[in-house]
Amino acid sequence: MAQLSVSSAESVANIEELLSQILVWVPALSLIRFKCVSKHWLALISDPEFRRRHTLRNPNSKISAFFSPQTSEETFESIRLGNHEIPPRCNPFKTLNNSVADESKLRILQSCNGLFLCHIPIFGEQTKHHPVYVVNPTTNQFRVLSSPTVKEDMDIMAFVRYALAFDPSTSPHYKVVCVNNFPHYYKRGQHKIDIYSSETGKWKRLEVPFFPSPSDVGRHHDSMKQAMHFDSRSREGAVYCNGAVHWTRDRGVESLPFCWFPDDRVGFTREETDVLHYFDIGQERLLVAPATPPVPLVVKNIPLKVSGFGCKTPTVWPSLTKRYFGECGGCLYLIETYKHCNTQFDVMEMERDYSGWLVKYHVDLNPLVAALNPGQDWNGFEVLCLSQEEETDNGVEDSSADLLLHMPGKVISYNFWNKSFKTSVELANKELFLASRHNHRTREDVIFPYMETLACL
Repeated sequence: MAQLSVSSAESVANIEELLSQILVWVPALSLIRFKCVSKHWLALISDPEFRRRHTLRNPNSKISAFFSPQTSEETFESIRLGNHEIPPRCNPFKTLNNSVADESKLRILQSCNGLFLCHIPIFGEQTKHHPVYVVNPTTNQFRVLSSPTVKEDMDIMAFVRYALAFDPSTSPHYKVVCVNNFPHYYKRGQHKIDIYSSETGKWKRLEVPFFPSPSDVGRHHDSMKQAMHFDSRSREGAVYCNGAVHWTRDRGVESLPFCWFPDDRVGFTREETDVLHYFDIGQERLLVAPATPPVPLVVKNIPLKVSGFGCKTPTVWPSLTKRYFGECGGCLYLIETYKHCNTQFDVMEMERDYSGWLVKYHVDLNPLVAALNPGQDWNGFEVLCLSQEEETDNGVEDSSADLLLHMPGKVISYNFWNKSFKTSVELANKELFLASRHNHRTREDVIFPYMETLACL
């Protein structure tokens, strides 16, 4: 009977399609280990058609880890959530770092459903543009994409922005978007956009006009704000959501202006330059959402004082310290923290038709800080992501709407609805290493989510 059982098992294993149907449901990192079972399994799991089926079958993999934006000792530091797995610490970024002759360090620009877009920043005396890299840490693979737009005679510091678009629910292929406005294109009022398709392995070129800024009409060129232009004020890393890649403004938004209005009102306001640009992948169009985010409640509540001239002025000037810009459940979210009170902030959501930002939640983390560090100075937190929001049968949002925060030594899950919190992960390394390990941290630094995928590059 035992012999018959073994024989039956071997017969089942040899049925290629049945084995494939079983393995296509197995998590990607487990499949990587299963390659060692036999040559037969190695060939099956490595087959591009099987990987395509696995990618389409598992489009909504859960976030299992987060990576720091730049390398430390030739690897990207990371934290994992719960019992999820992450790739080996040097996989495959060490190989990329070692391939760069001038000792520059690799930096992550964006993560998108398991794939990472990386580049080598240009600093100091460097005189060349490095290629960009599409990386799959799960399979330990990467693809090098030389810049399609840079020539030897072009300004090395010219404005360039890249973005990665990958949606495994619709296609196993990805696209990389490159936007620039080199001087001779800038004078013509155009952006040059190149799109790389992994399906064709080729770049496609588009030329699109700048967006006119209404307030610039009639102004001399030297005094134009060029509020709607897509330029170096926009964040380097993009966010993919609903078939488009998005760049929010980050540079230059140090503080909000304080205004005295004609009807005797006073208060902080937004400048028209605080806009959102996005590139629709299907339509191949660069667009702009000119609606500025609302002034956060923590800024609105700054007390006013009467100056010697009888004018009301704020007692504190808000200084922006960090901006989180990300996606959850098909919506874009923006969170700003200000130096005078970084434990209180608004969670802003962009309307799906790009008509404007709305305040989704007001968050006060002071009770959390008091519970974690009573009587001590609290040295900050990092927003990791928003959790997937679910709905009940009557259309009311479920209580599972959470915000994941990285704090010293732990990852905290904060519930928006009942304002409760719990420790999701206790970290062996008690330092806030993803947020503050690097000396040259800026507001643009982002913590990048990772999820498993067998997607081919």
